Amino acid sequence: MKVVTVLGTRPEIIKLSALLPLLDLEFEHILVHTGQHYDYNMDEVFFEHLKLKRPEYTLNVGSHQQGKQTALMLERFEEVILTEKPDLVIVQGDTNTTLAGALAAVKLHIPVMHVEAGCRSFNRKMPEEINRIIADHVADYLIAPDNKCANHLKDEGIAAEKIMLLGSTAFDAATRNKELIDPSLIKKFCLEKDTFVLVTLHRAENTDNRESLQDIISALNEIAKETTLVFPIHPRTKKIIAKNNLRISKKIKVIEPQDYLSFLALLSASKFCISDSGGIQEEALVFNVPCLMPREETEWMRLVEKGKNFLIGTNPERIISSVRRLLGDEEELQRIKHITVHYETAVSQKIIQLIKSIAVRNGNS
Repeated sequence: MKVVTVLGTRPEIIKLSALLPLLDLEFEHILVHTGQHYDYNMDEVFFEHLKLKRPEYTLNVGSHQQGKQTALMLERFEEVILTEKPDLVIVQGDTNTTLAGALAAVKLHIPVMHVEAGCRSFNRKMPEEINRIIADHVADYLIAPDNKCANHLKDEGIAAEKIMLLGSTAFDAATRNKELIDPSLIKKFCLEKDTFVLVTLHRAENTDNRESLQDIISALNEIAKETTLVFPIHPRTKKIIAKNNLRISKKIKVIEPQDYLSFLALLSASKFCISDSGGIQEEALVFNVPCLMPREETEWMRLVEKGKNFLIGTNPERIISSVRRLLGDEEELQRIKHITVHYETAVSQKIIQLIKSIAVRNGNS
């Protein structure tokens, strides 16, 4: 059976990092990198550190307005499909690569598997929400990470036989990659475990809204008077902050974006984190690090409802009070850390078994 996996962003590489080697072992597997955010060369270190094979195809689409970017991906990925004639195309998550990969495949009558299906923020102003919805409704096999996601798909009228409640590959990836990190990496930043708060900020809903961005930066500047904040700043976020003439306090330890394993070392050693990243919400759970989210909604409400992660919005006073609550009350912090949230393991292996059963059913084994 020939399987094509298409990805184009670092979160996709990370979340598929436990599945990709298994696909290589079990099937004729072709990996395609669209280059959605960056030239492929900038992602090479991810493949190296996570011990993944290099893609057979790099489409070098690069950064554009969403319509043009998606169109270029459709055009170039369609050529790959016509050349390779796969039996299955796998897409992951909510990116423009996900959308283009699913559309190109379904239009050529190639079955599509959407990993991380059914996640919903219910905010259609977010491009990620549109990408997820469309990918879900054209996919043939929908891998739902939890019951909430599976129920979203059923509520939208997707046939139950297409929905597979297997769990999230993000937990597989974080568990696998946990073994690869070097805890001593934090020493190069002159840091000690549990003495700092890790910050990431990159979502368009925050960075493209000057008022929200200013509010978040203002809150971080105030918090930095009371504790060490470590902020690996996303290049796009850095550019927007400069463009808007916003000031980051010198008390904040602003560092360059880190390779994935260095970032995991920082996350695992942090007291807690402040992040608007969907992937970090899941990784934080694996490392038992509470995550405060400067957002009004999240696709991962299960972790919020369990009391492990927290939506804190973008109002400065609310952000500051939420952070102070954890800084000033060690008992409360430990209470949160002692909350157990179940997540599925060996999800990647379950996906492999599912694909094998599909192959047998379709005579492609």
